[in-house]
Amino acid sequence: MDPRAGLGLLVFANMIAFSQRNMQVEVAWIATLALWCVFCGQIKTGVKWAAIFVGIIVFQWYVLPAAPEFIISCFSIFANYARKMLPCLVVGNLMISTLSLREFIAGLRLLHVPQKLIIPISVTLRYFPAIKEETGHICDAMRLRNVKGIEKVEALIVPLMMSATETADELSAAAVTRGIENPVKKSSLVKLRMRLPDWGILILSVVFVVAAFQK
Repeated sequence: MDPRAGLGLLVFANMIAFSQRNMQVEVAWIATLALWCVFCGQIKTGVKWAAIFVGIIVFQWYVLPAAPEFIISCFSIFANYARKMLPCLVVGNLMISTLSLREFIAGLRLLHVPQKLIIPISVTLRYFPAIKEETGHICDAMRLRNVKGIEKVEALIVPLMMSATETADELSAAAVTRGIENPVKKSSLVKLRMRLPDWGILILSVVFVVAAFQK
């Protein structure tokens, strides 16, 4: 998937999420996104999100009506908004799974996104994987030292906070070293091209947007 198609799909998913009121449109939209995941090679991802959507529907239609009043008041709004946000989560997860950071940044530059916006996005997207990797190292260290119970909280939070600051400084220095602040036009080895499936999913998304705004 071209990153520009992914960004467009994400925009359309947000528009549909907060405008549609037709159950048939919603089901068809989720099915389309699940099939798109399968087309992009993410078969497990497509099946997983389709199963989550079915689970939310079953929970809303069959579990909540038979539940006590306090359960309904606590979970009905949560289930409704989770169902509305599901398409956005599907597209976001697909982009993270299939697109590299280089492709994403190249797509933003082709869309003429200002460099002042690309810089924090690129640093942020590199920051979270680095923190995730550091968290894994800390958890491995706790297992080796047999840290258990409430001590795990302190043993995780304290080194993670110290590491988070160092990681941010290292990523910023790496970005400056690579010339990310240079105002000249950037070159890239990544060659992007919108293919027929990319245009097809965008056109189909526009159809769903129009259907979502129909009352």
